[in-house]
Amino acid sequence: MDLRVIITVVSFIVFLLIVWWAYSGRQKKRFDEAANLPFADDDMQERSVEKQQAANSNVSSHIEQSTDQSAVRATAKEEVPHG
Repeated sequence: MDLRVIITVVSFIVFLLIVWWAYSGRQKKRFDEAANLPFADDDMQERSVEKQQAANSNVSSHIEQSTDQSAVRATAKEEVPHG
C-alpha cells in the first residue's frame, strides 16, 4: 500500500472518531452549556463590574486609612518637643 492511502484511511478514521465523540450523549450537557455562554455573557459582565467596583472601594478605603494613619504619625512627630 502507498503511504498516501494509509494516511488518508487513518485521517478518515480519526475524523469519524471525532464526530462520534462530539455527538455522543455524554457530551450533550457540556455542549449545551457552552452553547448558552454567549447569552450568559451579559450577566457575567455585570457581576465582574460589581466585583471590580467592590475591590476598588476596598482599595480606596484602605488607602484612606493609611493616609489618615500617616497624618496622625506626622502630627505626633510635630508635637514632640525637641530639646
